[in-house]
Amino acid sequence: MVKKNEKVFLFIKIFTATIAVHWIIMVLGYILLTAVGANDTYGGFFSYFYEKFSASGDVPHYIEIAKNGYAASGDKANLIVFYPLYPVLMKIFALVFRDYFVSGVIISNICLGISGYYLYKLADRELGSDKAKDSFAMYLLYPMGAFMVQAFTESLFMMLVLMCLYYIRENKWLACGIAGLLASVSRSQGIALLVPAVYEAIQYMVRNRKVVIKTASVFLIPVGTFIYLFVNKIVQGDFLAFVEHQAAPPWYNVSHWISDNLAQHYEMAKGYDGLSIIIYWPQIILYFIGIAALFYGLKKKVATSIVAYGGAYMFLSYLHGWLISGARYMMGCVALYIIYGAIDNKIVKHIILLACGIFTIFVVFGMWRGEAIM
Repeated sequence: MVKKNEKVFLFIKIFTATIAVHWIIMVLGYILLTAVGANDTYGGFFSYFYEKFSASGDVPHYIEIAKNGYAASGDKANLIVFYPLYPVLMKIFALVFRDYFVSGVIISNICLGISGYYLYKLADRELGSDKAKDSFAMYLLYPMGAFMVQAFTESLFMMLVLMCLYYIRENKWLACGIAGLLASVSRSQGIALLVPAVYEAIQYMVRNRKVVIKTASVFLIPVGTFIYLFVNKIVQGDFLAFVEHQAAPPWYNVSHWISDNLAQHYEMAKGYDGLSIIIYWPQIILYFIGIAALFYGLKKKVATSIVAYGGAYMFLSYLHGWLISGARYMMGCVALYIIYGAIDNKIVKHIILLACGIFTIFVVFGMWRGEAIM
C-alpha cells in the first residue's frame, strides 16, 4: 500500500508541476508583453489568451473539424490533411464544456501532465532518478513548449509517444501497440514508433530464444495510419486524398529529400529576414543539433530503440518540403530529452538549460505578440 501511495504521489507531483511550469512561462510572457506596452486591447490574462490563441495557427482548423467533421468538397475539403484523433476528442469534450477551444485546451493540459509523468518514468528507467530530473527539466523548458497548453495536438501526441516508448522498453506489447496506434491516428510521425517497437520485439525474442506471439501487438501501430487513410477514402473517395491537398495552397507541402529541404530552408532564411530568426534558422540548426545528439546518445549507450525512434522521427519530420514548424516538430523527438539527461558534465547541462530558458521566454513573448511562430 505504501509503494502504491508513493506512485500516486509521484504522479500527482509531476502531473501538477508539468502543467504549472508551462502556465508560469505563459504568464511571464504576458507580463513581459504588458510591461513593454504591447497589450492595450484586452483586459486580463485569460480573456487575452482566449482571443489570441483561439484564432491562431491551426487551432481554427481543429475547431472546424470538431464542429462539422471533414468536408468532401469545397473550401474546407483541404482540412483532411489534419489527423482525426484530436478533433474527435474536442468534439467529445465539447459536449460537457460547450466550447471547442476550451475543450481543446483542457485536453492538451491533461495530456501534458500525463506526458510529463511518462517522460520522467522513461528517463528514470533509462538513466536513474538524478538524471531523469535533468531530462524532465529540459522537457519543461523546451522553447516551443507553449504549444502544449494550447489547442494543438502536441500534448496528446507527446503523451502517446512517451507511453508507447515506455511500454516498449518494459516489453508490455499490447499497451505499446495501443498507445502507438493512437499516436499514429493523431500525427503522421506516429508511424515512427514502429521502428523502436519492432527492434525491441526482435531483441525480446532473441533473448527468449523463441517466437513470442504477443510481440505481434506492435503491428497495431500502423493501424492508426491505415485508419487515417480510410477516413480519406470514406470522405473524399481516395485513400491518398490528403496528398493532393498538402501539395496545394495554403500548405505547399510536397515531400523532398532532406538535403533539398535544408537547402530550401537556407535560401528562405537568406530571403526573409523577418522570418529567418523565428522559423528557418531554428529548424536548420535544430536538425544538425539533433543529428549530433543522436550520435552522442549512441556513444553514451542510450537505448538503441530510443535513439532509433529519434532518427526515424527526424527523418519523417524533415521530409516536409515547405517546413515552417520544424522547431515545434522537434519537440516530439523524445530521444533528445533522454540524451540530454545522459550528459555527465553539469556545466554543459546548465548552459544548455539556460539557453533553452532564454529562448523559451523569447518564443512565448513572440507568440503573445502574434509573431509567425508555428
